[in-house]
Amino acid sequence: MENRSEFPSPLGGVKVLDFSHVQSGPICTAMLADLGAEVVKIEPFIGDQFREPMEGANFFNFNRNKRGMALNLKTPEGKEIILKLARKSDVLVENFLPGSMDKLGLGYEAIRAINPAIIYCSISGFGQEGPFRHRPAYEPILQAMSGIMDSTGEPDRPPVRIRPAMIDYCTGANAAFAIAAALLERGKTGQGLRIDIALLDVALFSMAPYVTQFKRRGELPERAGSAQPSGGAIQNFETRDGLVYVVAGTDHMFKALCRVLGLEDLANDPRYATRKQRADRRVELSEILNRETRKFTSRDLEAKLLAADVACGMVRTVGDIVEEPHVRGRGILEEVEYPSLGKITALKTPIFFSGRAAPFRRRAPGLGENTVEILQELGYSGEEIQELIRKGVAKQSERT
Repeated sequence: MENRSEFPSPLGGVKVLDFSHVQSGPICTAMLADLGAEVVKIEPFIGDQFREPMEGANFFNFNRNKRGMALNLKTPEGKEIILKLARKSDVLVENFLPGSMDKLGLGYEAIRAINPAIIYCSISGFGQEGPFRHRPAYEPILQAMSGIMDSTGEPDRPPVRIRPAMIDYCTGANAAFAIAAALLERGKTGQGLRIDIALLDVALFSMAPYVTQFKRRGELPERAGSAQPSGGAIQNFETRDGLVYVVAGTDHMFKALCRVLGLEDLANDPRYATRKQRADRRVELSEILNRETRKFTSRDLEAKLLAADVACGMVRTVGDIVEEPHVRGRGILEEVEYPSLGKITALKTPIFFSGRAAPFRRRAPGLGENTVEILQELGYSGEEIQELIRKGVAKQSERT
């Protein structure tokens, strides 16, 4: 792994108490940890529910650079441990259903009472207020409810989900950005802030142009497969061995695309002279272009189009892209050794400072892996720690 001293730590010294689980919250706190924050992840004895799916791939990627504790928060002793941590923390992040932390006696008002400078970030599906606030939410549900799913897929087939959890990713990034801004504000006022981030708000923000168009014109975004309905020659085109996505939205790029395909007459056809005309005739234009693109291999077409300054990209698998010299050269991949799994490949936060991405200072923790050391830091004796473990308040587990 890279030496930590080689990468700046803009959040160095910031202490984060992390109650988040699954994806959006852990992404947020992973980004904070990557930038130097000291993150302590709190889990129940059963662990984060994303420890198991895909052999823990989600968990390993989004809980790097954190230490982990396993506590029973329903016990008085467990709550007291959290309060001791909260007094020393700068930031608290949670993504339970609204009201859950209040029931544990760990809501915003309770924490602010002992630490007025706390930045308390609550991430939820629908926000802390409103009729939907108590509804449980996962990424696909938000895709379904926000209009994203309805606008995704082929026109003659049912809506489909986007495979990666983009709402979770964007929510985590928004939360991390909000926390960084709140820390700056606290530096001016000395006071903490309550942050409310909702997945539905983030999803709707990503649909902002379509919301605007609907409110103006009553028009819903159409499902168009890979195509962009507002422009012709913006879609996947077939090749002899796969697909190449082409974005020839400008007049200049459309003419260049036609030249590469030997379609000079099409380039000068007045029926396709403007973007709007090409959009209006998108289906027939696609058929004409596909007849020619099928004569090329994907790599050959990609190379020829790029040489002609036409924006494009061959449709690659995950396996294809991670082997590309460009990706390897960027240094965004990191190999990490896990005791139970051996070497795995994970992704760094995609932020580069002076040409370097944040290194993995430590792998994701095993369940309760750092419980004892953190309790020791809080002043508990060895005997007291063993008694907490015996009583089912705390759990110290083996490494992952």
